[in-house]
Formats: sequence, structure tokens, C-alpha cells
Amino acid sequence: MTNRRAAPPILAVTTACALLLTACGQNSEGGSREKSGEGARTIGIAMPTKSSERWIADGRNMTTSLKKAGFRTTLQYGEDDPDQQVSQIENMITQGVDALVIAAINGEALSNVLQQAADADIPVISYDRLILGSPHVDYYASFDNEKVGELQAGYIVDKLALKEQPDKGPFN
Repeated sequence: MTNRRAAPPILAVTTACALLLTACGQNSEGGSREKSGEGARTIGIAMPTKSSERWIADGRNMTTSLKKAGFRTTLQYGEDDPDQQVSQIENMITQGVDALVIAAINGEALSNVLQQAADADIPVISYDRLILGSPHVDYYASFDNEKVGELQAGYIVDKLALKEQPDKGPFN
């Protein structure tokens, strides 16, 4: 086991957004293709709920990371209501966001809105909850679950001093 930590998904999303929008911002001659008068690109972020501190923190951290990278953001929480999340994403598409990051409440409910994003040439990053059943998801960013398990197990081994006392236990 190593002490190397897995890159947080927020960093992965920020990197994916930067790479994605850099590629989308080039015309065939390699020059910039900025939307007229808008300046910084806008990332729409759709999180599932504010009832969990995890999603609040992820939304806040993603917004902070993207702003530091020079992007504008719009962050919405669907409050565990798939119809509300669809409506919020439709509004972001209408507002002309340059990319969408979606932590889906119900991926199956997003088929039509993902088609709308594709029709508007808006790339979609599925965040933490893989959206299946649609060809209109460009990227998937999540935790390295194997590494998370290794880190959790390492913490238990360290805190219980199991390397120093291998016969300690049994534990439930």
C-alpha cells in the first residue's frame, strides 16, 4: 500500500473542463473561437441535493476550482427531484453554458435534456454517478474507489496498530 492519494474528482472535473473547452475553443486554423462579448466560458453544474453535506461541499469546491481556472459557473441543486434537475439543466442550456457537469439524480430521466445539450454542442461531464443509456455523455469523473478502499483500510491498520500487533483482534 502506498501513501499516494487519489486525485480528487473535483480536480478531474476541472481538468476535463479546461481540456474540453480548450479543444472546443479552437477553430480550424487553431485560433480562438470565443463567443462574442462573453469573455470567460461558463460551466453549468447540476448537483442532486443540498440535504447532504457531501454534495454541498462538492458544489462549492468545484465552483471554487473552476473560478480559479478562469471559468464562470452556475450551480444548481435538484433537491432529489429528477424533474427539477431536468428543468435546471434545460435553463442552463438556454442560458448558453459552454459545458455541463451533472451529478444525476436519475440518469434515465435525462435522455431528452442530454439530447438538447448535444444539439447545442454543449459537452457533458457525468460526475460521480455514471449516466447510462445516452450517447451524449462526453466524460465521466468519479472517485478512484479502489484507492479509496485502500486508504480506508490503511487508516484502520494504522489506528489499530495492526502491523505492530498482528494478533490483535478479532474485530467485528
